[in-house]
Amino acid sequence: MDETRSLIEWEFAASVAGYLAHALDHARIDAWAGDPPPLIICESRTFGGVLKRTLAGEYLCPVTATNGQVGGFLHTNVAPVLAGNARRVLYIGDLDHQGRQIEENTRRVLVRETGEREWQRIALTADQAEEHGLEPVAKEDRRYNPPQAGWAIEVEALGQGVVTRLVRDALDALLPEPLGDVQDRLQVQRDEWKERLDG
Repeated sequence: MDETRSLIEWEFAASVAGYLAHALDHARIDAWAGDPPPLIICESRTFGGVLKRTLAGEYLCPVTATNGQVGGFLHTNVAPVLAGNARRVLYIGDLDHQGRQIEENTRRVLVRETGEREWQRIALTADQAEEHGLEPVAKEDRRYNPPQAGWAIEVEALGQGVVTRLVRDALDALLPEPLGDVQDRLQVQRDEWKERLDG
């Protein structure tokens, strides 16, 4: 994306009713029975972007990527999403020493700022690595001087499709009712309001 240039267009319609009728296509209803949807935290920007563009919007889940070990971003951007609620966290990170440290730091900062909460690592786990035949690769940890040799299995080795399915399965298991039922109810409400606005 070219962050240095932008073009802004304004939406409008012939009437407020026409504008509202068009906006109904973007309306969403709660799928979580009044509870806040889980927050999805990814260690990698790659998967943060993938989930943002795919299923996070379907399930109305906030999603973020830490892009490694951070502090200020967690305090200023992520903690406010968790403050004053019991929102659970679904975590996606690499299976290695650095990955464990990044997750531990992320969790420690957020618990200190917002309190204990349910925290579930969706991927990558040792069982998943074994199930998919993923082999560790040599990885140099440049956070130390001199750099330390180690090994890693990065979550990207699972592939976007597998990770997306794992997250979808976890969200489906947490939903109070099937997402399809919520979407059917939403469409009925959209159609009702379109009829009212047309009238």
